[in-house]
Amino acid sequence: MSKPKLLYASPFPPMKSGISDYSVVLVDALKDNFDITLFSDNYDITDDSLKKYPVLKFGADIVDFDSFDYILYNMGNNAEFHSYIYETALKHPGIIIQHDLVLFHFIWGYYKEQKRTLFTSLYKDFSIEEFVSFKEGFKNHQINIQLASKLPLNTELLRSENRFITHSEYTKNKILDTGLVKADRIAHINLIEQISDNAVIIDREELFGKYKIPTDAVVICAFGYIQNTKLNRETCHAVKKIAARSDKKICYVMVGKGEYVNDELEDGLIIKTGFTELDEFNSFVSYADIIVNLRNPTMGETSGAMLRILQLGKVCITNNGGWFSELPDDCVCKIDLDDTEKNLEVALSELISDRDKCCQMGKNAARYVKEECSAGVISKKMTDFIVG
Repeated sequence: MSKPKLLYASPFPPMKSGISDYSVVLVDALKDNFDITLFSDNYDITDDSLKKYPVLKFGADIVDFDSFDYILYNMGNNAEFHSYIYETALKHPGIIIQHDLVLFHFIWGYYKEQKRTLFTSLYKDFSIEEFVSFKEGFKNHQINIQLASKLPLNTELLRSENRFITHSEYTKNKILDTGLVKADRIAHINLIEQISDNAVIIDREELFGKYKIPTDAVVICAFGYIQNTKLNRETCHAVKKIAARSDKKICYVMVGKGEYVNDELEDGLIIKTGFTELDEFNSFVSYADIIVNLRNPTMGETSGAMLRILQLGKVCITNNGGWFSELPDDCVCKIDLDDTEKNLEVALSELISDRDKCCQMGKNAARYVKEECSAGVISKKMTDFIVG
């Protein structure tokens, strides 16, 4: 019997997006259940494992959407990668994997050349004060992060005829609270494990030598774009205080790009790598002693980096907020953000001195991913909801 036809829309490599990497794994997991065609923006997909699938390009190919049994859209908060997905999903509803609850930055970018359309469509969803704040910020090209956390700007999408998949109960419940999506049209399905058995791990001395990381240091890593919402500056300050009194060498490595804390960089102690390809990214996860993964405010996002951290059995400090609060307490070290720098300093100091605790927490994390996020578990849940 032939498999149902699935059109799978997402950014794909070489697009520098966590959702690109996620889709490589998910497509492979779904291939036994569906006859898959990839739907990309107008570029050539470079990942070798995806080259066996037919590809339709937005704006270049004529797409007969009615010829597919199902359409699966990946929606994130970046207009560069998801604009074609957004407008296609509004015209041809299917199932949307809602990677971010908040679409503030996406809407900002998507409508930047369509100010009249933007303001008209958003006016009905804002209070007068919020609308004026957004319009003034838009006019001055200034994004207010606190405003973004209050204005998810997802109403247009939620009002559509699409069904939705979220990766957290937090995002699912926030969407249900709007009253725009009925319970039978939304499902919480965990992120899928991110690292395959054939992942390339670079030699430790080679990797550390490239970025001038001391090989005898306790290595604390953070992953992703470096910005104030990731609390990188607070982490820099906590690490410097610990290093000043510790008899152990400490090194904080920010694996990502962003200029936010360039003034904190210090040879051998505070290091930034800039953007890394996936092999280096996974290798840093593998070699990190402790990982810090914080969000404030949360935008309802989940984290592919966190899945890699847990899958490789690494101890991670995170905060009680959004999806991160749903992770089991024996898998991650959770801190409150009422006094971030102090709480982080205490948590890091404890983990640096208690290696047995780190080891046990890492084992718990790896077991959690194997039981709850494996390709087999996630592909079954995805398939059941898509066809259900």
